Amino acid sequence: MKMKELFDNRIETENTVFRHANGKSIESGKEFHIFHEIIYFIDGDAEFLGENIHVGIKPNTLIVIPKETYHRLIIHGDREKYHRCVINLYDSPALAGLICRCMTCQTVLPSDAEITRLFDKLIGYTGREDAGVYLGAVTVLLLDAIAEKCRSDVGKTHRNATLDRALEYINANIGKKMSIEEIAKECTVSESALSHLFRKEFNITIHKFIVKKKLINAYNRIHAGVPSTVAAMECGFNDYSGFYKQYRKAFGESPSKTSSKPASRGVK
Repeated sequence: MKMKELFDNRIETENTVFRHANGKSIESGKEFHIFHEIIYFIDGDAEFLGENIHVGIKPNTLIVIPKETYHRLIIHGDREKYHRCVINLYDSPALAGLICRCMTCQTVLPSDAEITRLFDKLIGYTGREDAGVYLGAVTVLLLDAIAEKCRSDVGKTHRNATLDRALEYINANIGKKMSIEEIAKECTVSESALSHLFRKEFNITIHKFIVKKKLINAYNRIHAGVPSTVAAMECGFNDYSGFYKQYRKAFGESPSKTSSKPASRGVK
C-alpha cells in the first residue's frame, strides 16, 4: 500500500469526515465522541483502551468505536510514526441499518486486501471535486464489510468482571442520578476498590467518567432537537444551572448554540 506522507488529508460530507494523518491525534484528551469512529491503523506502536476491550494494536487493523463510548489510543515511542486513516460517522437515516449492524460495541478487527484497497483509494481522492461522492460509496462498503467481520466476534475481549458490571450498570442507568455507592453495591465491591479500578484502567475518576458520558448523551439529544432543559433532565442532571456550566466547559458553547449540523468535537 503506497501512502503519501501528508499530515492531514481530509474529505468531508454532511454526515462523514475522512482524514489521513501522521503524528499526534487532534482528538487527544477527548475520550468520548458524538460520532461513530472507524480507525484504520497503518503503522506505529499503540494500545487501544475502550469500555470492553484493551489490546495492543498491530499495523493494518481496524478499530470500530461506537459513539458515546469511552476510548483512548495509547501511543508508545515516536508519535510522528503514528500513521492512520480515520472516518468520523454521524447518524443518518440512509446508513441507520448498517450502523446498527456494526456499531454495537468497540471492536478491533484484522484488515484484508479489500479494506486496504478502499482506504488507499480514499487517500488518493483527497483534493478531488468528486471526493465526497466517493467517500459516501466507500463508507457503505466499509460498514458492510465490518458488519460481516463482527459476526464472528473477532477482536472482542472482556477484562475484569467487576469493571464490566459497573459499565453495564452505568450505561443502563445513564438517565438517572447515580452514586458511586450504589454502583459499588451493584458490583459487590467497596467504593474505594471500584474507584481504584476505574482510575487504574481508564486513567479517569468514575465520577468524571459518568459526567462525561452524560454530557455527550445530552449533546446528541439536543443535536436531535430535544430542548436542552428536557435533555438535561433525561440525562440525570437535576440542576440545570450546573448542567449549563459543565456543558459550556465540555463543548465550548451553550446548549442553545449547539448546531443542528454535524460537529467534529468530543468532550474535553
